[in-house]
Amino acid sequence: MTFRLLLAGLLAGGLSATAMAQAEPPVERPSNIDALIDESLTLYPSAGLAIIRIEDGERSWAAYGGEQGPGVPVTEDTLFNTASIAKTLTAELTLRLAAAGEINLDEPISSEYVHPDLADDPRHELLTPAIILSHQTGLKNWAYQYDDDRLAFTYDPGNGYSYSGAAYEMLAEFLARRMDTPFEDLMQAWVFAPLHAEAYLGAEGAPSAHLTTPMGHDGQYGEIQSADYAPGAADNLFVTAGDYTTLLLGMMEAEANGPMAGARGTQQVSTANEAPCMLEDQSECPENGHTLGWSVSRFDDAHFIFHGGSDWAENALALYDMESGDGYVVMVNGGNGLGSFLHLITAFDPDNQLISTLMSMPQIQGALSQMRAPEE
Repeated sequence: MTFRLLLAGLLAGGLSATAMAQAEPPVERPSNIDALIDESLTLYPSAGLAIIRIEDGERSWAAYGGEQGPGVPVTEDTLFNTASIAKTLTAELTLRLAAAGEINLDEPISSEYVHPDLADDPRHELLTPAIILSHQTGLKNWAYQYDDDRLAFTYDPGNGYSYSGAAYEMLAEFLARRMDTPFEDLMQAWVFAPLHAEAYLGAEGAPSAHLTTPMGHDGQYGEIQSADYAPGAADNLFVTAGDYTTLLLGMMEAEANGPMAGARGTQQVSTANEAPCMLEDQSECPENGHTLGWSVSRFDDAHFIFHGGSDWAENALALYDMESGDGYVVMVNGGNGLGSFLHLITAFDPDNQLISTLMSMPQIQGALSQMRAPEE
């Protein structure tokens, strides 16, 4: 399993009674946040960063730093490529269609769509929206990871965890055919419009003046070309930090009170074997797994759902504790952005249990050592 795939699984992806109680005064914007952002972007060379803090189920403060592109500062209007965080919205669309009775989470998607690579394997009949959303398909992430560039099952669907973007694209095809509507139009009508947020599935159609210019691991800018960032269900979600926060809070409200309440936060499959807890005190380790669209870590006094996005020039993380109603949305323009946002959150929230658990993992530490700027 490559590090990028492991990270996507680790960071993949309601307001509880605690969060709905009398809200405490919001935490003030840290006075040193601008300096911490600059430090994070320097230690792990990246172009720019946006972060929004959520407290008690509401946004508390926001901060921006660095560049959107050469000479252009990051602002609240900057559209970041959040990579696999797109999967959280595909999951949300699926859950909303199920709540409306348009689909059944446990029906075979073969009623509408069969991927040509899998047509001769009868196990394609086992693929359902629920199995796809919880990454139990038995498929690798993408076809290029197979020797012959053709998708194939590595085990029977429903019998283990295997992170797969290709499966999410199959689900999108199923939804579009069932509803006789393009996937992008479904997302607009069922997710973006109801939650009053703007986002783009792919770079095409997004205002070019606000798009990040991608920066690779080497600290050099690349180019943004719409053809390289096609619309999809599993990748290339372009959105501002503010609009994704709006979407996240809307999804959490639905998780608490909607007709599909509980679907986003209830573990469907364990991921303990893929990312074993390495905390020194094993009694503090969470139960790690995947829900319908999100990763989940359950501690004694915290219930995090979260999802990350990681690609050659972008990194992002959305996390939310359903016990406290606290969370973060952080987006980085840069291939070293994992280091940037982990360093940043750790600096002013050192007791965050999820971040501490991630930081304890040798895989994460190994990756950070490669991303960190060389000492002068």
